Amino acid sequence: MEERIRQRAVQRYLMGEKPKAIYTDFNRSKKWFFKWLKRYQSGQKDWYRDQSKAPRSSPKRIPEVEKQSIIGVRKRLENERFSQIGVSAIKWELSKSGHNLPSDRTINRILKREGLVKKNSIRSQGT
Repeated sequence: MEERIRQRAVQRYLMGEKPKAIYTDFNRSKKWFFKWLKRYQSGQKDWYRDQSKAPRSSPKRIPEVEKQSIIGVRKRLENERFSQIGVSAIKWELSKSGHNLPSDRTINRILKREGLVKKNSIRSQGT
């Protein structure tokens, strides 16, 4: 519906109608009208469609290689008897292998997303 309105607005403009009459008829703003006119003039095939509002890049996103190394270290530590498996232990292991060290919060976020954060069964039983 909205896409059709955009197309009709530009079509009316191309037929010689004044912009103010067009955006007033459609109960839209001047900014709205000129945004869609500019998109039409760009020559894109689907100029009337909404474009994603998501950021094009995430400069602070941790690279997949580092994420996999964090997960790998955690799983390896879980399989070692009597080893610590928390953030400090993971950072220690990563520093020994020369990796960049993300923040504690980032490591916790990655572990949580992967389902690797578990409640301590000894403490949760109580005495």
